[in-house]
Amino acid sequence: MKIGLVVIMLLMGFMSFAQSLNKIPDSVRRKMNEENSNNTATIPRPAVERTASDSDDIIKNKLLRIALRNNPEMTTADANVQIAEISRKKANSTMLSSISLGGNANEFVINNSPASNFYPKYNIGATIPLDILAKSKAEKKTADQQIIINNAQKQLVQQDLKARLFTLYETYKEKKELVELQKIAMEDDLAAYERAQTDFKDEVISLADLNKIYKASIFEKALLTTKQKDLKIAIIQLEAMLNMPLQKALN
Repeated sequence: MKIGLVVIMLLMGFMSFAQSLNKIPDSVRRKMNEENSNNTATIPRPAVERTASDSDDIIKNKLLRIALRNNPEMTTADANVQIAEISRKKANSTMLSSISLGGNANEFVINNSPASNFYPKYNIGATIPLDILAKSKAEKKTADQQIIINNAQKQLVQQDLKARLFTLYETYKEKKELVELQKIAMEDDLAAYERAQTDFKDEVISLADLNKIYKASIFEKALLTTKQKDLKIAIIQLEAMLNMPLQKALN
């Protein structure tokens, strides 16, 4: 009996609490919801960092767009496609160009002669080749195939251009990096030669040791000259494909 009374009292208390919640003003309820939403912790999204590979891909794609726009090979391929499309349009009018019309007026009519009543006043004729349909169909089919061929050749030019351009760009990057590394090596050898000169004056090293260090610095300088030449050649090859200065393209 006591347990039943306790259960009834708990149910009555829960119902009164629910009624009190319903009596809360809407403004207060909205404020409570806003506070709860502000207190909810949000996990910030990590910033997307652009890697060196991403930047490199952006540069290569930019150079590719320039090459596809400026390279004479692509200009030729585009022109061949346009010529094939013009030929296809021309093939559509084959039937009209094959039909010939002719007519003439009777000379008696022109001279207003009484004899004109016994002759036709004018003659009109048309010449239609018997093979006009077959000829028109063949020319259209030939023009369609030529469009397919020229588009395929254009695609091959694009693929070949992309492969050669990316290869030249990788070579350019390699030569540029080798020049920078060689500059560091040469600077180290020059610094070593300057120290060797001081050590020779202080009689720390011999003249033979000084000459070895000097020859090493000259060798590194000669290497730098060779690597700079290789870099210039790589730039020239890239510019020939881009049909514009490399620095302008990179900017």
